[in-house]
Amino acid sequence: MQVWLEARQQTLNTATREQIRAYLDAFMDERRNTPEALLALARYFNLIGRSELYVYFTSLLGSAGVIDSIRNRLGELTHSAEAQALIGKVAHPPLGADPVDFPAFTRALMERLEQNLPRETLRNALAGNHHQIPAEAFTQDRALYRSSESIDAFLRARHARQVETLQRHCDDGTVWFEQIITQEVVDYVAQNQEIFSAVRERDTLYNTKIPYDPARYLAASDPIEKRYLACHCPFVREAILKGETHISGEWCYCSAGFAKHPYEVILGRELHVEVLQSVLRGDPVCRFAIHLPADTDESVIR
Repeated sequence: MQVWLEARQQTLNTATREQIRAYLDAFMDERRNTPEALLALARYFNLIGRSELYVYFTSLLGSAGVIDSIRNRLGELTHSAEAQALIGKVAHPPLGADPVDFPAFTRALMERLEQNLPRETLRNALAGNHHQIPAEAFTQDRALYRSSESIDAFLRARHARQVETLQRHCDDGTVWFEQIITQEVVDYVAQNQEIFSAVRERDTLYNTKIPYDPARYLAASDPIEKRYLACHCPFVREAILKGETHISGEWCYCSAGFAKHPYEVILGRELHVEVLQSVLRGDPVCRFAIHLPADTDESVIR
């Protein structure tokens, strides 16, 4: 990349996002767009303090493996190669592609899936751990849960711990995953236990997703811009900004699967999830209901 940029009188410290995008287009043409290569570039930009480019690269990596994972889960649910083949019939943008290329793919994919699958099968296939987050990532959460006097106490403690983590990143001026954390963001999360944790009402856990770009989300006033800044999904978020949201809201069950996965690991059982609100559907936030099994009470959950 350095040689490519120097030929254009730029460096890694001065290149704009548009110039980096031009390099990535050439990078893909040469079939060098591996996850490892993109991750190395992301880490380098984070190291030199170019947070905006680090965040951009993490958005490019956000689609990696998701469609293959959905295809595999669909096969496990239906035991049907024909059902799995539905996904393969839609051309997928390559890894590293510009985010504006993804909404057309997602729309075509969902149209095909909705035409050929029962709604519950489709939702269940989408609501998996498609980012392949290992159970080990929730080791501390499981320990905290086991040491808590109740699930409600655990949820409060989990939220408090996440707020403390955000406060450290705010104080240090460091990026938390792909998010730039300000004091306003910390205060916003602190006021809502559903963010990074959940609130239980009877046998349901309610969870709200933190905006993708929380600092800009809190500062924005335009409803479309706020929805765009709230959306984490690289497969649809550019469509929100352009007002071209002709993509089925059922797609958001993929995000619902991400929301329920920690609790499946912590509780040791698969859970049912429901999308209550979605920025793709026109809501200001994404919110989910994670349903505990009907035979579950406090003693069984713990």
